[in-house]
Amino acid sequence: MKRFYKRADVVPQDSGFAVELDGRLVKTPEKRPAISPTKALAEAICREWNAQEDKVAPDSMMIAKILNTAIDRVDTRRDDLISELVNYADTDLLCYRAESPADLAALQSTEWQPLLDWLADTHEVHLTVTTGILHVAQDKAALAKVGTILQDIDSFRLAAFYNITTLCGSVSVALNVLGGNIDGAQAWRAAILDEQYQIDQWGRDDEAKIRHDNMKAELDAAVSFLTML
Repeated sequence: MKRFYKRADVVPQDSGFAVELDGRLVKTPEKRPAISPTKALAEAICREWNAQEDKVAPDSMMIAKILNTAIDRVDTRRDDLISELVNYADTDLLCYRAESPADLAALQSTEWQPLLDWLADTHEVHLTVTTGILHVAQDKAALAKVGTILQDIDSFRLAAFYNITTLCGSVSVALNVLGGNIDGAQAWRAAILDEQYQIDQWGRDDEAKIRHDNMKAELDAAVSFLTML
């Protein structure tokens, strides 16, 4: 759509901070006030609005999209989202290792196992590691503990957490990010380890590069969102 405003500004609200476009409060797609819990987050969203050119490209405003999701979806579908995230823990990327080649298996152990160890040490969540791609059901107590952890996360963090989990295919990676054990670059490296190994062996086509670039941009936005809360 065509840009319909001259400037965006951050304004304080009783419950946080909002962005106004020429004095009009920005709302979510569900017409709720888009109130950020911190000034830093509102300022980031304001920069996204001001960066728009002749046409507004909503998909380019990744921070604003996460805020909208937190307000419109997480608050209203919290239990469903947590159930979906627990299912990711049951098929967590970090738990499925290669039998061969040996150098890939060693790389997975080096990069992934410390993240699972941190999860066990910090949250007492012990996930089972296997080789191959056949599903191995995780211990129900471990999955229940993941659900309990997620219930304690506020809606804003949970929205970003959901994006990190789905992009990386791993609740373990997302919990490590949320807990400050790894940053966005480390999360991305863990998420694409298998693909990067294949790229190093055989090269990468243009379509895969575009897909990776888009995924990394979304992951960076989600991690940045967390740091501004």
